[in-house]
Amino acid sequence: MKKLFTMATLLVAASWSVVNAQQQGPTLKPSMSAPRAEGPPPLLLEIVFNRERPPAYSNVNGPTELGKWMMISNFVRVPGGTPLSPPVQWVKIEPQFNGETAAVRVTLLRGVRSTEQEDFVGIYRLGIGEQKKLNELRAAGIEPFTITLIDTVPPLPPAPTFVNDTKAIEIVSVRSENSPSPAYILTLRNLSDKTVRGLGVDMTFDGGPGPRAFFAPEDRPLIPAGGTVEQYVRTLMPQRTATGFVPSAASAVTIHIRSAVFSDLSYEGDVKDACHVEKTAIGQRLYLKEVLSLLDRQLAETFAANGEAVRQFKEKFEALHYYDDYSEKPSTISPACTNMVQGAVNTVNMMKLEMLRDLNQIITQPRPAVSFRAWMETRRENYKAWLARL
Repeated sequence: MKKLFTMATLLVAASWSVVNAQQQGPTLKPSMSAPRAEGPPPLLLEIVFNRERPPAYSNVNGPTELGKWMMISNFVRVPGGTPLSPPVQWVKIEPQFNGETAAVRVTLLRGVRSTEQEDFVGIYRLGIGEQKKLNELRAAGIEPFTITLIDTVPPLPPAPTFVNDTKAIEIVSVRSENSPSPAYILTLRNLSDKTVRGLGVDMTFDGGPGPRAFFAPEDRPLIPAGGTVEQYVRTLMPQRTATGFVPSAASAVTIHIRSAVFSDLSYEGDVKDACHVEKTAIGQRLYLKEVLSLLDRQLAETFAANGEAVRQFKEKFEALHYYDDYSEKPSTISPACTNMVQGAVNTVNMMKLEMLRDLNQIITQPRPAVSFRAWMETRRENYKAWLARL
C-alpha cells in the first residue's frame, strides 16, 4: 500500500472498517490552545508530488527544532527512465526555518526489501510564499516535486468523536489548535499497572479513511503505569479550491484508539501493533549491543579528535555485523506475527542511517563545532540507558 510518513510517526492511509455505534464514546468538546509565545511564524511546506493527488503538507521545524519531516512513496516515476538500484522507496523532505527562510533538505531512501541507504539530493532555500521545483529528482527517475512555503492559517478542527478498543487508556481531555496545522492535543491516562510502550490510532475524516498511526517514542515508553501523556494528533486534510488546494480540516473527525501495547509485550486491541513492537525491540537490541561494543573499543583508544578520526570510526561502524549470533525465533506474542527477521532488519537499517547522518554532519561541520569524544561518550550513555529499558 502506498504510504505517507510524517513527523517521525507513521501516518498511513488505510481503509476504514465499520465500527459498531455502541462502541463509540462521547464527543469531547475541545478547548482552545493557549496563544503561542512570540517566535518564528507557524509555517507549512506544501509538497506537490503527484498531479493526480492532493498535495502533502509538512509542519516546519523552528530554528532549534528537529523531527518534523515527511516521507513520500506515491511519487511519479519518469516514463521510460532507468530506476536506480537499489530502487528508491521514499523521498524524505525535512524543512527547517532559520528565522528568515526555510532550508528544505531532500534525500532518497533506497533498498530492495527495506531501507538500506540514504542518498542526499539537495537543500532548497525558500522564503515565505516562494515556490521551487526539485528538478534534481529527475536524475533518480522521479518526476520533480514542487514545494511552497506557506503561512496560511487553516480552520480549527471540530470536536472529535472517540472509539476506544482498550480498557487501559482513558481520554482525559482534548485541546484544539490550527497553527501551523489543524491538530488535537490529547491528554491520555494509562489506567493499568503496566507501562504503555505504544498506542495505535486510526482516524476518520468526513466518514472516509484518514491517517493510521502508531505513537511510540523510539527510545522509551509512551506512558508510565498510572501516568498521563500529551499526544499531538494532526488532522490536516487538503481542500480543493477553484485554483488548486489549501490546507484545511475535516468537518467531522473520529479518533479510534485501536490498541495499547505494553512494555512486557502484552496488548489490548490490534495484535499487529504488538507484533510491530516485538520486531522493533529485537532490531533495537541487535543494533545497540553491536554499536555499544564499538563505542567502548573506540573510547578506550587514544585518538586525535579530528575529522580523520570521525571518518575512521564511520568505516568501522559501516563494517559492523548485527546478525552473526541471531537466529529467527517464533513470536512470543502470537502466530499472527510473521516476518520477524525482516522486521528486525528494517529497524536496524533505520537506526544505522540515523547514525550515519550524524557522523556525516560531524565530518562536514567546521571545527570545533563538535567534540567527537564528548559526542561518543554521550551517545554511549544514551544507548546504555535505551538498551536497559528494552
